[in-house]
Amino acid sequence: MMLVISDLHLGYEKSNKDAFYNFLDDYNTKLDHLIILGDFFDFWRKNNSEIVLENEKILEKLLDLEAKKIHYIIGNHDYYMLKLKERYGDNFPFEVKRNLRLEDSGKKFYFTHGYEFEAIQLEPFTIDMYEDFSEKMCFSEDFIGGVAGQIWDIIQGSDIKERLEKDPRKRFETSEESLQIYKMAISTGKCYVFGIEPHERLVFGHTHGPFINQSKTVVNSGSWTDELKNKDYQNSYVEIDDGNMDLKFYRE
Repeated sequence: MMLVISDLHLGYEKSNKDAFYNFLDDYNTKLDHLIILGDFFDFWRKNNSEIVLENEKILEKLLDLEAKKIHYIIGNHDYYMLKLKERYGDNFPFEVKRNLRLEDSGKKFYFTHGYEFEAIQLEPFTIDMYEDFSEKMCFSEDFIGGVAGQIWDIIQGSDIKERLEKDPRKRFETSEESLQIYKMAISTGKCYVFGIEPHERLVFGHTHGPFINQSKTVVNSGSWTDELKNKDYQNSYVEIDDGNMDLKFYRE
């Protein structure tokens, strides 16, 4: 059994962290893999050490889950986790990667946070630039201030700057960009642009809009934030068992 969670955004005032803690308390399935699919922390919004200290009980509860292996896939709001893993190596409590490939019952799965689907729409702003920006933003509590100003000179055009300054979660809920991300995720084009193999099932987050396609080969894990107009679609997660994916929602 695999459990996939994403976009809790600890440190953000709209994080449903209490519901998530209760979910961890209630969840009693033994896991082969626990996959944290990025933006678990929101280092863009608050001091990194404060976030960790304020949410120690959640972190303890997370590590208490019966999981043989824990994977941390970085998102744009917690991109600095990659550097922390590089610094501390085997002393870190779990592996940290940009993406992950696993197999279950003969079926292949590709896990990624999904910020690449947004970054590709920001040409001439490249994915490398986007990742550089994301890492620097992990040390700025104010989106338009602090160290973020150091890289404005590499952003070409006011349109890109304005789009980056908007809150991405509010933008994704209704925008054309969200639709474009959905179209790319279910298309074969993703294999050419992102190196995803044709027969791999795609699991990603980032947009905070949970969905699973009819063939259950592409799923978005949604978020644990209080933002969507339809509250029934928040607090979502993905389970993978015997090669089959299911999108589920936690109800207290």
